[in-house]
Amino acid sequence: MNNTAGKPAEPGKKEIVIHIDREQFKVTRSEMTVRELLVLAGEEPAETTLVFRHGNEQRKYSNLDEVVRLENGMHFVVFHNSPTPVS
Repeated sequence: MNNTAGKPAEPGKKEIVIHIDREQFKVTRSEMTVRELLVLAGEEPAETTLVFRHGNEQRKYSNLDEVVRLENGMHFVVFHNSPTPVS
């Protein structure tokens, strides 16, 4: 499923394609906060942590108001802060 954050790309503004939990999103802003990215992915910011993955390295963003400079092709995953119930 492709999601576009905000309006369609305006002239002079290019779309940036990012991935959050294997879902593709197209954004027109080159910077977004961690909170905005989590909301874009349909996650609850207070209960999740955004993690940037590049190769074998991971960077956790614990500050929801931190601004992330977005680049085409970035991959993020979402970690859930609460324990997962086991049945």
